[in-house]
Amino acid sequence: MKFFLTALTALALSAGAAAAQERKIGSYTAMIGPQDLVNSSGKRLTSAGAILAQDRANYHRFGIRQQGDQGDPWFGARGQRAAIPSLVQMPDWAAKRIVTQGAFVFVTVYATPDGQMTRLHVQIPG
Repeated sequence: MKFFLTALTALALSAGAAAAQERKIGSYTAMIGPQDLVNSSGKRLTSAGAILAQDRANYHRFGIRQQGDQGDPWFGARGQRAAIPSLVQMPDWAAKRIVTQGAFVFVTVYATPDGQMTRLHVQIPG
């Protein structure tokens, strides 16, 4: 039991330390429109993370932009966009809205001091 508590305490402290090192590195807005809800082959996307990645691909690679889309310095490369689904954090209701109808979103990007992205906090204003 003592080992378990020690291990649990160490895990909690390391998680806290990692979160404490994380910092906001910037943000952007995007209007998730009909072109963002499908992939490059026209297949309907079913997760908010995939849709947000497609939005950035449309912006950077294909030049497809809706009013309200802002540029960003992080997702110009395919590899960086591929990480988006695993980094996205948002309430379930927001993810559902993005998947079912699109939405205007405000995305805050967090990273470690060495630049490794840790999360994308997604909000739907209003």
